[in-house]
Amino acid sequence: MTEREERLAGVLERAHHVHAVVAERTNGVDPDWALFYAWWLVKWSDLPDILGSTPALGELTARLITLDAAYRTEARQEPWPTFYARGLLASPT
Repeated sequence: MTEREERLAGVLERAHHVHAVVAERTNGVDPDWALFYAWWLVKWSDLPDILGSTPALGELTARLITLDAAYRTEARQEPWPTFYARGLLASPT
């Protein structure tokens, strides 16, 4: 794993913890989870610094949904933050 992937995976893990606190109000059910993650990642995290640009909220939301679908299509050994980080760094958001 590269240093950028490691940093981004850490940012994604922090987003997960923040979202978990917020999602407690809905018993963990949040159909708009990707929008929340995208908003938090753009506004409150180091994501723009890691990527070298600030992605559009809609594009990042769509990318997170795509990565989630790809991650769930088969059993994977790597944790989701690592998979997502690699995906976000591999293609522009």
